[in-house]
Amino acid sequence: MQTLSELRTAVHEAVDRVFDQYEAAGTPGIAPSPDVQGEAIGVTAGEVTGAWKYRWPGGEEETFSQSRWYETNGPSGRQRVRVAWARRAAWGRSDRRRAIVFNQVGSPDSTTYYPWTEFVETDHGRFAAAIPDPGRPRAMLTDAALLPARFKGAAVERSDALFDSVAEGPSLRLVVDEDDEATMVRHGYWVATLRRRI
Repeated sequence: MQTLSELRTAVHEAVDRVFDQYEAAGTPGIAPSPDVQGEAIGVTAGEVTGAWKYRWPGGEEETFSQSRWYETNGPSGRQRVRVAWARRAAWGRSDRRRAIVFNQVGSPDSTTYYPWTEFVETDHGRFAAAIPDPGRPRAMLTDAALLPARFKGAAVERSDALFDSVAEGPSLRLVVDEDDEATMVRHGYWVATLRRRI
């Protein structure tokens, strides 16, 4: 029997496979994902807020201990986002910290949010997020692929180097310090642009 989290992951992967098939086939009316590797993404920090609740599409409500607003500006225009912090069971630990970058959809009064990316606490205390493959944006980049130029000089590591519970994990992750929320936001914006979520 699958947990709710495993079911959510399976549904997202199935939807992503369908989108990948359409993009790979050059389906009329669906343009390929944009190349945003060289584009600058501006980030301005805003108000720090306290606890915040988010209801996931499956109906499960999650409480985040703290969050902060950011304004972004890049190739897909201006966006208002929130970086929210919580703890969840993952990668062999029951209380692993995570920061999720949420896009606020609509007006500043909107209560509709869409998660762009998630940075998970590694076994070494830093935070890591998956790097999508620009050629197949819903798939993760592996160490067999060419690393996009935007990650030159960034800390990028395989999943199995970050989490002891992963025996063989060639997927690559961007690794940042806990207080580097601006880089988390930039990465989320890039991921969302690749995946046509903005």
